[in-house]
Amino acid sequence: MQATASPDERRSFILKALQETGRLTTAQLSSHFDISEDSARRDFRELSAEGMIQRVHGAALPATSASQPFKSRYKVSSGTKARLAKLAAARIREGQVVLFDGGTTNLAVANQISKTLAFSAITSSPQIATALSESRNVEVILLGGVFDPRSQMTVGSAVLDAVQRVRADVCFTGVHGLDAEIGLTTPYYDEALTKAAMIAASNVVIAVATNDKIGFCAAHKISELDSVDLLIAERSGSAHTQLEEIEHCGVEVVLG
Repeated sequence: MQATASPDERRSFILKALQETGRLTTAQLSSHFDISEDSARRDFRELSAEGMIQRVHGAALPATSASQPFKSRYKVSSGTKARLAKLAAARIREGQVVLFDGGTTNLAVANQISKTLAFSAITSSPQIATALSESRNVEVILLGGVFDPRSQMTVGSAVLDAVQRVRADVCFTGVHGLDAEIGLTTPYYDEALTKAAMIAASNVVIAVATNDKIGFCAAHKISELDSVDLLIAERSGSAHTQLEEIEHCGVEVVLG
């Protein structure tokens, strides 16, 4: 036990422990520094908000790719994202109104959509708008607002007002974290508000997530898990138990 350690000392310990062991629980941190588990959770929450670690229920894990810059994230698991995105893109039907929020996985979905499919797309992502504009059959509406360089999305009151005037058939929501107990989360407050508004404006909500997103919890909650109708996830990997729990919550899970 190491008592009276400063917050910076605890942060250093957490990062070193995760580098060495890959997992640290709130109970372990509490015991090591003789602090309350609430204090341990606060340490984890602050590091998670900075993208330094990822939070799961009762513990911390090394930072996920979701905390990396957009260009770097787009390259991570690009083959897996393309495979899952192809399954997601096949869910779009002729003439539908489809909402896309931001994220590298949603950009992969946009790139997999057939150029012959005619539908209306509404998005807060300039990259997704550009990708969809390559098809003459897609009406693309880019929501204007304040551009957030971290999420590469437009955010703010103008975006929220515009989304509230929409009734979409389908929403593709990008998530930094999807947990059976906590729900959908993201590191950024304004992004969480935008994603939540898009979910509320849609009849069907589809999430596409690689294994590093399953069981991960970021700082800001988007919505409860039951807001998602369909989750498209990896067939193999370490998220099997979490995916079973997600299915038990009533979410349809398709593996690819």
